[in-house]
Amino acid sequence: MFRLKKGTVQKAAASAMAVVMLLSGINVFATAASTSTPPSNSTSTPTSESTPNTTPDVLGSPYITAYTVTDAAGNEKQTIAEGEKCRIIVAVVDPRITSESQLVLADGRPLEANIKVVSTNTFATPSLGDIYTTTFNMTSSGLQYSIVLNDITYLGGNSNELVLDLAYNDIQRPLVKLSQGISQCGTGTGQDAGKAPALIVKSASYGQGQVTAGEQFTLSAEILLSGNKNGAENVAVSLTLPEEITVVSGSSYQFIGNMKANTTANVQFQLTASAVAKAGSYNISIDVTGNAQSDGTALSGKMPVTVPVIQPDRFEISRAEIPENMVMGEESYGNIALINKGKGSVYNVEAKLEGEGFTVDEGASKFIGNINSGTQSTQDFSITPTQTGTISMQLVVSYEDESANIKTVTKDFTITVDEMTPTDPGMDMGMVDIPVEEPSQGMPVFAWVIIGALLIAIAVTVAIIIKKKRDKKRTAKLMEDDDEDI
Repeated sequence: MFRLKKGTVQKAAASAMAVVMLLSGINVFATAASTSTPPSNSTSTPTSESTPNTTPDVLGSPYITAYTVTDAAGNEKQTIAEGEKCRIIVAVVDPRITSESQLVLADGRPLEANIKVVSTNTFATPSLGDIYTTTFNMTSSGLQYSIVLNDITYLGGNSNELVLDLAYNDIQRPLVKLSQGISQCGTGTGQDAGKAPALIVKSASYGQGQVTAGEQFTLSAEILLSGNKNGAENVAVSLTLPEEITVVSGSSYQFIGNMKANTTANVQFQLTASAVAKAGSYNISIDVTGNAQSDGTALSGKMPVTVPVIQPDRFEISRAEIPENMVMGEESYGNIALINKGKGSVYNVEAKLEGEGFTVDEGASKFIGNINSGTQSTQDFSITPTQTGTISMQLVVSYEDESANIKTVTKDFTITVDEMTPTDPGMDMGMVDIPVEEPSQGMPVFAWVIIGALLIAIAVTVAIIIKKKRDKKRTAKLMEDDDEDI
């Protein structure tokens, strides 16, 4: 892997003037006969490799918009023979980098591109000083720059595809592959020039930066047959799709038929991403096959395309109860409910009340955290108005979706605040104080009640005893009188 710094490298100094002449006389980003047509807001030829523990690249991958082939002096070349050296300048747009702040890493180092030629059977890898980038420029489409390959040698063979590994010194951004068919190759005066055609997937586009789950999209591919003499027959294009992406109608196979040398053919497939697909990047393989008309030799080419799929955002404020009337200086209470109806989680949810003329307990901001799919979270606010009249209040809920994009939902409130009603001193005039006797400090009342009850019980008992004695004496007397009569 080569590390490339923006600006001029030491060994490139000798060719700097030629590059300036080239860039001033040839617009490498313009469409020309020897350039590929830039896609419209989509990835073109690159694809992300699978990298463990990295955030899915859902913002689109870098793509090649154009290329130019020149000699060492900066003169454009129309053909490159086998074994011939040349300079290839590839124009790149990276839609993942959208602001100047991303050109500086967290530790203060500038963003740098690392380029490696991996199609070593077709092109000999230049030395370290012969690979570098032009100045980074921010555009509405993303970061734009050119990769300059000095003294690169075309080795011939059955392919004219230039494949580059592109990475940055920002380790969080995954490695991607850039692939470009160089049509000038194989049409020179070398021994085997023009005798061995090659089928190449020159470019691919899915029409947008990302695909929403449940929606349809069109995958387009441009097929190139390199060479200037021999054509190909039985040319066909097929797709290898992940489970989450299917063909809307028709087939994942399209038959092109015969192709003349150094011509292109375009194919389109109507696809859809599953409504339940998890947010992330999905790889589609575009495969082209055919046979050389001269001897029936099998021809093939392929290109992997990364399609970022996102889930539709259905996170919302389901309930917000804030009193319409308050009293200045008095604490009132509000309650909100947040619901995630989407199929993906939302992260780092935070709710706050913004506005003037009130305070909120423990600050206006409330951190709620993550809310999973199909769940709801509530939050209370304690609000104290600090001024009377009509005040405006806005509930702002911020969160991150599964693509790490920061989003917000809001709700506005209008509150009427009244003055606090003071106590009227006149309310106490004419009132007569009624003296209240202090309770006796003697024995408690309940004790007297108990004692009285005991005395009554004793009196009743004594009365019963006395009555029994009297009855006994009366009985004895009567018996005595009966004895005397006998």
